[in-house]
Amino acid sequence: MRTKLSQLPFVRIFIPFAIGIIIELNYPLHHCLIYLGLFSLCLLLLWNRQKKVKSGQYSLRWISGLLIFITLFAFGYCTSLLRTPSENKNYVGNIKGNGRDSLIVTLTSIPQEKQRTIKATGEITGVFKNGLVTKANSQALFYFQKNSISENLNYGDKLCVYSNLQEIEPPSNPDEFDYKQYLQLHGINYECYTPGKDYILSGTNESNSLLQFVNNSRKKLVSLLNEKIGGKEAEIASAILLGYREDLSQPLTQSFIDSGVIHVICVAGLHVGILFIILNYIIIFPVKLKYGNQLSLLIILLLLWLYALFTGLATPVLRATIMFSFLTVGRHFRKYTNTVNTLAASAFLMLLFDPFSIADSSFQLSYLAVFGIIIIYKPLQSVFKPSTLFVRRIWELICVSVSAQLAVLPLSLLYFHQFSNYFILANILVVPLLAVVICTGIFFFLTSWIPYLSFASAWLLQKSLLLMNTIVAGVSHLPFSVSKGISISNFKVILLFLCITCFVTFFFSKRYNLLFSGLAVFTVFIAYKAIEKTAHLHQQILAVYNIPGKSAISFISGESCLLPFGKIDSADIAFHIQYNWWKLGIKNYRTIYSDTNATLFSGKLMLQKQFAQFNNQRVAFIRQNTDVPSSSANKLHLHCIIVSGRYDLDMLSLKNAFNFDTLIFDSSVPDYKLKKWEKECQQLNLPYYSIKTQGAYIENC
Repeated sequence: MRTKLSQLPFVRIFIPFAIGIIIELNYPLHHCLIYLGLFSLCLLLLWNRQKKVKSGQYSLRWISGLLIFITLFAFGYCTSLLRTPSENKNYVGNIKGNGRDSLIVTLTSIPQEKQRTIKATGEITGVFKNGLVTKANSQALFYFQKNSISENLNYGDKLCVYSNLQEIEPPSNPDEFDYKQYLQLHGINYECYTPGKDYILSGTNESNSLLQFVNNSRKKLVSLLNEKIGGKEAEIASAILLGYREDLSQPLTQSFIDSGVIHVICVAGLHVGILFIILNYIIIFPVKLKYGNQLSLLIILLLLWLYALFTGLATPVLRATIMFSFLTVGRHFRKYTNTVNTLAASAFLMLLFDPFSIADSSFQLSYLAVFGIIIIYKPLQSVFKPSTLFVRRIWELICVSVSAQLAVLPLSLLYFHQFSNYFILANILVVPLLAVVICTGIFFFLTSWIPYLSFASAWLLQKSLLLMNTIVAGVSHLPFSVSKGISISNFKVILLFLCITCFVTFFFSKRYNLLFSGLAVFTVFIAYKAIEKTAHLHQQILAVYNIPGKSAISFISGESCLLPFGKIDSADIAFHIQYNWWKLGIKNYRTIYSDTNATLFSGKLMLQKQFAQFNNQRVAFIRQNTDVPSSSANKLHLHCIIVSGRYDLDMLSLKNAFNFDTLIFDSSVPDYKLKKWEKECQQLNLPYYSIKTQGAYIENC
């Protein structure tokens, strides 16, 4: 039976509400849309009153729908605007001074030990100004110098901090991960490093008592896993059972990503769903017991929300718990519940309390995955009906994996730039094992205080995790296990969604107009890709990237790249440059560590000592004082001079030695030299560009 949109009230509410939030995040027009919402609400009230007076207005029902849409749109806009920290009168940015401030801070996260600091998120509740405390309400990221106080900090501790809040720096390289935007979406706009002498502990257990208890209990359970299980298995167990991923090593995380089962160590809907199924099997009261059904409902809801608490109320867990709570209550009262409508209801509630979630990749991917399973799973499952139970269960797992993967594929490629080729195999093996890990993990926590039983449960859990880790590592190391370096634009994401929608709908409905539409969209996608490929083959780019403390100069010709005179390791490339290279279609790169004379890129690039000619542009690399000629009789004309940190002379020496268009100070230049040279350039009227302060320098040559 085909469901009509009129039967999905929360879908109709969610769509305009979400559009309003998106508009506010990208186009903050402020009062204009607020007044529009109030105006449309007044019109809606007047229209409904007029309809009660007059009959026969059915043909004009679209007016009421349009006014409701505009009102909900404005409501979403206002909700996002009200939750924007800078719009709050107690926002610390409107209170703090230009220098160091005395802040009252309450820690709102479990402190994490780093190499030299203790990192924690803190809520700034007050700022000392003129001997008085001005109330504040803002989140900030604190890095405390390691000492006896910081190493014993806990969630909920209250501190007096004397420090200078700094705004989070935006990404300084094109296509680099935007850490500033990521933190802003979580309500954090400032960070500060705090030496040991600049903060004191003024109180403990200042936060919500329930959250304090849960976080302390979670910390003890993590310690218990490290003590009884240990190694990589304890890291995986902490992530799966408690949502604690701070101890996960990068190689271990990468193996889960490459095998296509990263969702296993990111506590979300899958974990809540498995727990929901387990609870429905074990919590059954006798039918004859009075209020037995109500009691089982209450216990299931209580345990689901207790699990959400113990995983730190992570957003994915929270939205999954809300959705399963709706399903449980609806089923208990035997009401018809459309799953898509329930999904929209949980999404609406999440955005109502945290509108910035809509820009979070985990929010988008998790809801799309569930939506894909709801829409695609049953029709796909009906295509093949195995006769044996074992094959049927395998087929069901394949259908779930394919349904979720199809729904999230475009966004997954946009955010992660890779595709796991063996995701079906990995999910078939790992997802059933995840259910075993959750069951044995719960059993382990419940029996950890019983002498012999705790040893047996720890052994079972450790072996289950060892098997999971072995499978994941094995799949991730298979030949061609992952396709990396995929870079697609927002426009191509839309084309992919349209293409998948047309082909999937055709597969189940056999409507050939959808097949032709899908082929047409796919043709546009291929044509767009061909245009990009042609542009990549003909590109000639000089790029000076911002890698702290290093010279990162790149000559890009076609799909090849050369990094001369720099020592850039793979970790720096992966973090700062790789995404931009993927976008530019770079297939290979070379690094030259020492001086060389060479002709490269089929004659487009010529290197000679400290000079380079790239097409028609001449470039000089000033890495040390001897790179500047002593004689200035015949000045060499250069397009730009790239100055590194080991150079010690002044800018007048460069002006006397060369004629040039631009000076570029790379990111290896220390701050004190940079300030000195910038001042000299201003006095000499020399055009300059600072990589540290202005970001990467990109020029088409």
